[in-house]
Amino acid sequence: MNSVPVKGSLDVLLICALQDEYKQVLTVSEGITSDGWIESTDDEGWTIADASFESNSGSPITIRATWASNMGRESAQATASLFIHKQPSRCIAMSGICAGRRDKLSLGDVIFADRMWSYDSGKLVLEDGIEHFQGDQMQYRPRPVWVQRMQQIVASSHGDWLSLRPSLPLEYQEEWVLRKLYEDEVPANLPDFNNECPNWGDVLKRLWKREWVNEGDITLTDEGKETARKNKLLYPGKVPAPLNFQAHVAPIATGAQVTEDEGVFPKLAESMRKVLGIEMEASALAALGDILDVPVVVAKGVSDFGDAFKDDRYRDFAAKASAECLIQFLRNSADLYQITNSERNNSFGEPSNVTVVPTVLIEALAEEYPDPVHARALWERAGGKASEVENISRPKDLWQKLWKRSMQGAQVTPKILLQTALEDMPNSPVLLKHLEILAQH
Repeated sequence: MNSVPVKGSLDVLLICALQDEYKQVLTVSEGITSDGWIESTDDEGWTIADASFESNSGSPITIRATWASNMGRESAQATASLFIHKQPSRCIAMSGICAGRRDKLSLGDVIFADRMWSYDSGKLVLEDGIEHFQGDQMQYRPRPVWVQRMQQIVASSHGDWLSLRPSLPLEYQEEWVLRKLYEDEVPANLPDFNNECPNWGDVLKRLWKREWVNEGDITLTDEGKETARKNKLLYPGKVPAPLNFQAHVAPIATGAQVTEDEGVFPKLAESMRKVLGIEMEASALAALGDILDVPVVVAKGVSDFGDAFKDDRYRDFAAKASAECLIQFLRNSADLYQITNSERNNSFGEPSNVTVVPTVLIEALAEEYPDPVHARALWERAGGKASEVENISRPKDLWQKLWKRSMQGAQVTPKILLQTALEDMPNSPVLLKHLEILAQH
């Protein structure tokens, strides 16, 4: 692999949970510059891939992709935090797979998250010997203009990659077989058998598992007959054809476990009526973006319905579709997060845009004032209010937040903050250099 690091700050840090999801990102080529994706290893040995894409802003956007190597909130947040502190990014993004809500969407569809939260966050209490879960939802939402832009991308999703979607879900094939057995026909003897049920072996195993078909002679069980009867009442002509690919803008819930529970979406819908997806990382990235004041965009492809009847043929396509739709969105929304090339870096090699913090300065402040008590004392000395300093345990995250506050109209301006810190660190080259930079702008 080549070692071609992107200088300055990035436009987008794109995190995947697993390597196969990351590999699908590297197949996205529409709008890419002639260099394509360039894989390399960074100074700590992490595999990364950098690319530049055409965008609606008129300037190319830079995207760095990597993967966390493990599923779950902790791994995704730690990986994103590591990379964004190494090289600031104007946007955090995530593609990959999720479970989708049956009857509301189809396998392979993509969901853009307009709300993200951890559905298993809360308190477990015992009442009359029965355990009850009391949820404590902390919702994260993209700004309305971002959601509007998502809706525009959803309406225009296209590309040759759509041809890679499996044509017939196993559930469609199951319904077709049930219909034929209910009509006293032998599916394998019908002329359209190979077209309507190309995955006969997998379908038959699922019908056995559902106990809709007897294993001995491939006849319908009583439950199978009832299911087929209801389906025929609903669709008297023929089994309805699978729906075309769609992208959706809807809530995505995050949990700590892989879900195989057909009742999970009805439960979630009691508190989040429009929820369409479940996965294991989005809320953690949203929380990180909230602290850093960096926008977070999550697009996930539906690979299953969160129950025991999975159709693994859709996994690769779901990861591919989410990557394609996400990068299309990022290209068409660069005006929401990108700055001009002339503003991209200042003389100290740090981003000058207010949405990206100077890493070296943040590290110096976090080292000197690692505790909220210390940070609050400095902030008050600089003329700020104690209530403006949150109790954030990670020093770098705390100072990311405070620096953003100082840059966005707080009474404590960046200049006043650094001048006050110089009283404690009069010989700090980092503080002196950043004061010099502020004087030049």
